[in-house]
Amino acid sequence: MKTSAVISCLLVSIACVNAWHGRIVFEDNFDGNTLDLNKWMYQEACGDIFGANNLQCYVRDNVAVQNGNLVITAKQQRMEDKDFTSGRIRQLGAGFTYGAFVVRARLARGDHLWPAIWLMGDETNACRYEEIDIAEYRGQASEYNQLEQAAHWGRAWYALTSKGEKVTGPADLSQGFHEYAVLWIPGKIEYYIDNILYFQTSLTDPSWTSNPERIPCTGAPIPFSEPSRFILNVAVGGNFFDGFPPMNPNTWTKPTMEVDWVRIYQD
Repeated sequence: MKTSAVISCLLVSIACVNAWHGRIVFEDNFDGNTLDLNKWMYQEACGDIFGANNLQCYVRDNVAVQNGNLVITAKQQRMEDKDFTSGRIRQLGAGFTYGAFVVRARLARGDHLWPAIWLMGDETNACRYEEIDIAEYRGQASEYNQLEQAAHWGRAWYALTSKGEKVTGPADLSQGFHEYAVLWIPGKIEYYIDNILYFQTSLTDPSWTSNPERIPCTGAPIPFSEPSRFILNVAVGGNFFDGFPPMNPNTWTKPTMEVDWVRIYQD
């Protein structure tokens, strides 16, 4: 199990040089051979309850802990009205507001595979529309080193504000482990790959704070002021792929996402 770099920056800084400062308030190194159900819950579903028009059922059988990694596998497997299965887990507990949220992972790759590392607030209230996407990867052969980093917020799906960027990473993101992170502070979210700042978004932009339909779900002038929790999953198809173009599962050269560890740092 590799350790992160030496701590060398403050959470209130604009950019971290090498690593993250503060105490670890949540951590899982995925040791052993079972998912720690004191830290995570399976999110099993076959219908489109998550609103992304995905083509898979989420089942716990596709989530494993092996060789020090969380392993989530997408499969071509018929279940109910879907032709594919995969896995999705969500962090338990009240969640955390602000800090450095860091995941070391190797992403899945294949036609219409959608591995995702992200944060969301309480899914039982209106703030389920506040979402921080640390890393979303299409897995297409033409985008082997590209991923999306974004933030979405608003009162409803029809009135979302989205601030994101497609960034080019250091290599084929399915072949090696990389650290994906956000530094979330009041008024700003910064996005990192391997401790390098790739993208940042202001949460106080007057172009949307003056629009009543774009006010955050809490009614506060700044979004992302409520606790959020990790979600880790591999989806198949859906809205991320601009409709439903033909899919070829034979291109699934790597239908698994492996997660070495997750950590949350706070001052």
